[in-house]
Parts: sequence; structure tokens; C-alpha cells
Amino acid sequence: MNLTFSQALKVFLTAEAHGYAELFAAEQATPEKGKQVYLNTLAVVAVQTYLKFLDIQTAIHQGDCWYPGSRAIFNVADLVLSNIGKVECRPVFPGEKELFLPPEVIDNRIGYIAVQFEEDLNQVQILGFVSARNIDGFQDSIPLTQIESLDALIEEIDWCKKWVNLRRWFEGFFPVEWQSLQSLSTSSTRSLRVSRDSISQSPTDDVSISCGKIINWGSGVNEQTTELAVKLRGSAANERTTELAVKLTDKFEEEIDICVRLSTTNKIPFLPAGLRVQILDESGNSCMEAEAREADDWIQLEFGCKPQEKFTIEMSLNEQIIRENFVV
Repeated sequence: MNLTFSQALKVFLTAEAHGYAELFAAEQATPEKGKQVYLNTLAVVAVQTYLKFLDIQTAIHQGDCWYPGSRAIFNVADLVLSNIGKVECRPVFPGEKELFLPPEVIDNRIGYIAVQFEEDLNQVQILGFVSARNIDGFQDSIPLTQIESLDALIEEIDWCKKWVNLRRWFEGFFPVEWQSLQSLSTSSTRSLRVSRDSISQSPTDDVSISCGKIINWGSGVNEQTTELAVKLRGSAANERTTELAVKLTDKFEEEIDICVRLSTTNKIPFLPAGLRVQILDESGNSCMEAEAREADDWIQLEFGCKPQEKFTIEMSLNEQIIRENFVV
């Protein structure tokens, strides 16, 4: 049976691409390993060229395949999509009916792109994409008949932008609006420093990471704000912002512990009274909630999630609602 891909995309490889491939291949201990690295490099450059045409940012130099030690030991052809994750660009050779996946590329990938080589190495065909979310458990190969069109890659990127993948935080991939807690603006009050420190701490045997982002509630003062609160907040009352911090703790068990905290920034000393945070499950049902009182400078919720579980942090103030979607 001959497999045909009507939507396959032809990509021409430049002399610069072959220059990288020759350089990396020359470092290898055997001709067989050199050929593997050569083709892996061309596959990665071809996918980068395609994504550049679509104005999708990549960081090719951050991939394992661009590090001498990693490419010498492992069979990797990974391409980093900035602030999203990695795609694996796997070579497919004439006559093959499956996309083969080395063990080292099974984890930490958002998906796999099939790159078809012919005898002429001046061009390749990008056959399509399969999301890692559609692969059940460990698979050492994927039938080419299961490869989806390249539209599926664009859909996967859009999905990754909508759902923040918390597992990738441990790999160093963060959406651009999320920052380390130290880099966010902070209050000079002691209570806030204590709260920020406490969310960063964890037992030494566990692996934890904390990130945050600024939530802007717009201008205006809550009509129910007391005279005392107005005096405390002063002119900053018209610049209402809060800090959303999420701490992950991996105890190497079935669940990951998650702590969600809303706290003040240096613009106001207290959270707006009535500020509410809820955790919604995948169906949109509220699982737990907390609400700020008059003089609270932080509120938080703690819970556990299993791999692939989705949840939403819903924050509300008066009529305004802000949601952040996550997948573990």
C-alpha cells in the first residue's frame, strides 16, 4: 500500500541547513550516528523554516538536538516553540509506513511532526502532525495513517495558548505573561513578604516551582469601599491590580499539589473587599472558593490534581470575571 498525503508541504533546504547538519554529523563517533544526526538536523531546520513562514516563533538553539552532548547520546530532533513547548521533528524514510519514536522523545513533547526524506536531500515533505495528547501511553511508533494534517499543529498551538500546561513549568516553559514571583512588583509591607516567602517554600525532598502574573481589574473604586480603606489606598485606588501566584509541588506521587494565591501588589495594601476566587473543574463546576474580607492582603486555595486533569481559576470582582485555564 502506498501512502499519499495530499496536504504534505514541500520545504527546500538551504546550504546553511546542510552546513549545520555536516558540522553536527562530523562530531559523532560512528558513520551511523553521524547520518542519524545529519538527518535529524535537517528535519528540525525544515520544520523551523515552515513555522517561520507562519510567523510562529521558535528557539532552535534551545533544543536538545542543538547541544553536542545531547545529540551525541540521544536520538533527538526537537524544536522549541517559544513559551509553548517542544515538537519532535522525526524523519520518515522512503517505504516506511510508521513514524518511529525513540524512547527519549516520548515525554516532554506537545506532539510529533513527520518529515519525509527522499534520495534528494535538498528538499523534504512535511507530512503532518500528531498531538501527544492523542497518544495513549508509551508507543514506539505511530502509523502514518494516523498522522493529521498540518492544521492540527496550528490547533495544538492554539490549545496550548488557551490551556496553560503546568507540567511544562518544571521543564522551563512558561507563557510570556507568567513570571517568577521575585520579578513581579511587590509591596513593602511585611505581611506580603511573608506570604510570598511561604508560597515559595517546600520540603527539601519535593520539587516545587512558583510563578505569578499581575491581574488588572481596571480603574474605579468599589462603591462599597469604606472611608478607612480609601484613606489607606489613597490615589492608588484607581489602579486596582492583584497578583495571582500558582505554586506546584511534585512529591513524585500520583497527584501534584497546587496552591493558588491572590495577594496585593505595591499599588494597594489590601485586596478589594469581595474579591472572590474559585476553582472550577473541567465541567465548570465550582470545587472550592475563597473571598477577601475588608483588610485581607491575600487569600489562597490548596488542592491536588492528577496528570491530564484540567481546572480553571475564576476570579471575580463586582461584575468583572477573569479566568485562567490549566492542565496538569
